[in-house]
Amino acid sequence: MKWSLVMKQPTNLPSAFKVAAEIDAALAQAGLAGPQVEREAIPMYLSMLHELIDGPETNVQLSELNKSNIAEFIVLWMTRKQVPVGLLVDTLTEQVNEVIELSRVHGTLQDFKRRELINLHRTIVDALQRQSVLLVKPQTKTS
Repeated sequence: MKWSLVMKQPTNLPSAFKVAAEIDAALAQAGLAGPQVEREAIPMYLSMLHELIDGPETNVQLSELNKSNIAEFIVLWMTRKQVPVGLLVDTLTEQVNEVIELSRVHGTLQDFKRRELINLHRTIVDALQRQSVLLVKPQTKTS
């Protein structure tokens, strides 16, 4: 191929600035741009969980959720909505993995925060599994 033909071909590659602008626009559209965006792992996870359980069944505000009471709210929501435990655990595991990845991308994921997040997730999963055992146990009548 002659160099003159190569040079005449139009280039459709965007510039680096255009790519950066498109990325910024996509982040803004997804709500992931700006200083108001939560970048810390545990608050981000709590926010995702709040979005999951938000509704008239729980009537809980995000500001009311914390590491010590989130498991109770999730169990309450699961019981009222009759969500299968396995499905909910899978969903929560996907969310915690997403939070880990987002925090890593934002540069806010330190090892101790990752461990704290995973421990919180395990606490919630354990509470869900305990509740499912209680729901499955047959009721015995006492005379």
